[in-house]
Amino acid sequence: MLWQLRKLSTNEALSKPGPLPNNWGPIFGLHGFQEKLGDLSWLGSAYADQGWFELTNAEQKVLKQTETMALVEIEKNIANAALSNPAITVAEKMVWDNYLLSLDTACLCSNFAFDVNLPVRPDV
Repeated sequence: MLWQLRKLSTNEALSKPGPLPNNWGPIFGLHGFQEKLGDLSWLGSAYADQGWFELTNAEQKVLKQTETMALVEIEKNIANAALSNPAITVAEKMVWDNYLLSLDTACLCSNFAFDVNLPVRPDV
């Protein structure tokens, strides 16, 4: 379960998605009462217009895809940097080209959003 602290008026994210903080319950005396998390204004002016929201499956899927695509982009930049090396051999070029193709293939998998199987970066 992923949660995110958001501004109620604009739905702006105030935290990265993740589990609820471990200390929220004991601090506010609400351990086990998740229905009070959607609007924290009862805690005082410092928490007005804030609330914790559980991310939907669709939001989690988009988050996972975004993170994975960023990782793929980093890997592609590494591969392209290796390919731009003027001292690269033909065999090394083939290995890096295959790696780039494998990255593209991994991105096209139907279960890409949840089960990411990126290829191992070449060690050349």
